[in-house]
Amino acid sequence: MLAGSRNEQQSTLRTAGGQGGGKRRPPVHDRRARAADLLRPAFKRSIWSTYDHIGLLVLANLLWVVLCLPVVTAPAATAGLFHLAREVARGKNPSLRAFFVGFRTRFLPAFKLALVDLAALLVLWVNIDFYSHMRSGAVIPGMILAAAMVWVAAFFLLMHAHLYPLLVGGESSLRQLLRKAALLTLDNLAFTIGIAFQALSLSVLCVVTGAGLVLINGSAVAVLLTTGHWELLRKYSDDPEKSPELPETRTLRSLWRPWESGKDDQ
Repeated sequence: MLAGSRNEQQSTLRTAGGQGGGKRRPPVHDRRARAADLLRPAFKRSIWSTYDHIGLLVLANLLWVVLCLPVVTAPAATAGLFHLAREVARGKNPSLRAFFVGFRTRFLPAFKLALVDLAALLVLWVNIDFYSHMRSGAVIPGMILAAAMVWVAAFFLLMHAHLYPLLVGGESSLRQLLRKAALLTLDNLAFTIGIAFQALSLSVLCVVTGAGLVLINGSAVAVLLTTGHWELLRKYSDDPEKSPELPETRTLRSLWRPWESGKDDQ
């Protein structure tokens, strides 16, 4: 029974991916790959993808900020930003039109997801507050239940590292979206914690710089999460046509001497 459940889970996770492009090398389908082996190339590729499309991503981030001001359009705006980030992460050269495509096509699914988010977080908050304030002989059971709710809330928040990448990847069923995100988080807990920490670090850096919060924060995090999600899904693929792209070889030196980066590829 356990083996059958595991096979069903792997089958479900395989359906979360899509088709990729770019230069390729022989596939390595190691489903026991360490989280660090996936996080390092994903982070490096996302940073250089952001650098390569910095103008477009700044415009998209500004548009995202404006569209988030009316709360009702914030979920669709986030979906539009992730749709654009997905095109960037897959090595394409999109225009700002990709943002509006994602905004339009993912409007309703993103809105439903936002409602579920609000409802789930509200229920968890009420439960944590209730259990943590239990008195008399129920103090210890209350603290245990409150701690359990905190862990549930933490897991739910970690699922968001996969929710929007899955959403813009074509998953429209809210039930399947939540199920796949939960399975990916469970099966790759270390990776999910790692990429969530990377995204939080980028956000902190943008907050410290001040202007970065408005100019690039959302776009950079979206590119990071979609790149990491794409990197993660490769280990569930049995299709040799979905083999990993060639690794990013540029270094920090390329930032101030970009004309030399082309020579390294020859």
